[in-house]
Amino acid sequence: MQKITQIILLLLFTVVSYADSLKVGIKPSEPWVMYDANSSIEERKPIGFSIDLWNQIAKDLGQETEWVYYNSTSDLIEAAKKGEVDASISAVTITSSRETEIDFSNSMYELGLQVMVDASKSSSSVLEIMGKEIGKMMNLQTTLLFLLFLFITIHLRWFVDRKDESSDLFSKNYLSGIIDAFWWGITMLVTWETPPSKGLARVIDLMWHIVGIIAISILTAIVTAALTAQQIGGSIRSEKDLAGKFVAAVATDAPRRYIEKIGANVVPVATLAEGIQLVREGKAEALVHDGPRLVYLANQINKKEKKKVLLVAPFQFNPQNYGIVFPTGSELKEQVDRSLLKLREANGLEDSFHKELKDKWLKNQ
Repeated sequence: MQKITQIILLLLFTVVSYADSLKVGIKPSEPWVMYDANSSIEERKPIGFSIDLWNQIAKDLGQETEWVYYNSTSDLIEAAKKGEVDASISAVTITSSRETEIDFSNSMYELGLQVMVDASKSSSSVLEIMGKEIGKMMNLQTTLLFLLFLFITIHLRWFVDRKDESSDLFSKNYLSGIIDAFWWGITMLVTWETPPSKGLARVIDLMWHIVGIIAISILTAIVTAALTAQQIGGSIRSEKDLAGKFVAAVATDAPRRYIEKIGANVVPVATLAEGIQLVREGKAEALVHDGPRLVYLANQINKKEKKKVLLVAPFQFNPQNYGIVFPTGSELKEQVDRSLLKLREANGLEDSFHKELKDKWLKNQ
């Protein structure tokens, strides 16, 4: 009788232990899920944004986790669809077509596509950039307005000076006097090199000098912004600049289909590592993929080589969301959604758990 009781207790313990352990599918995707695929399943210790996030969710739910390993996103979705796992987490984009087969959690991360470029080819010369920006600023309309304002100002200044018999700043003769006044106007835009003046002449000098300060400040700001953008993204400053360029993209991923639609010459690659190599060899002008993953890989390579060899442009396009995958009708989904919301909430002045994860795994260095 005692032996039977022990067996029953053991069976009950096994059932309870199983109920408290969730099977969660994962696949490699830096920096979301990473582990040594060459080691045995028992020895694997997965790390990454998604791993940390799920571990905290499981802690909130009071559940243990049993990791189940897969090789692709389609495998993760198929495993959830067949009920082989309780959930799947990695870097799975929420789409309407996938939602017809499985259920998604609320968004666990919001992102967009970004562009990786070779840092050494990301910027033109300073003079070239200045020339382009000055050309944009001084179009036909602004040039004509400037010349009109200059024409009025130099005539007014010459007229005031001509009335002052004690001043010999400008010639009293109209033609030579206007030429003198013209050079005065150009000089006063950037410096203060006129003899002491009084009255209305001093007011005109001051106002024209202020115009020069404002014009130079605006030009400096425009050129500085252009240099910063050029340093970060070269000739690619938005997704529209990808049109006509040779752009690498993983052949089986959604980014490839998107950049084909905007007119890029797609260079299909099997892996991101292959795409990065093509960019560094100059065989592709850019690599397009989910932004956080590109940022992570660029940081890792730059750190390893101890210099900035790759840059990820700051703009994002084609916004999307990552979600956790569940079998259709899973009761676990609602519990996980509540936990996700909780982990996004700040604790007073302290950052939320979600923000801490972003800083840990996805900060652009």
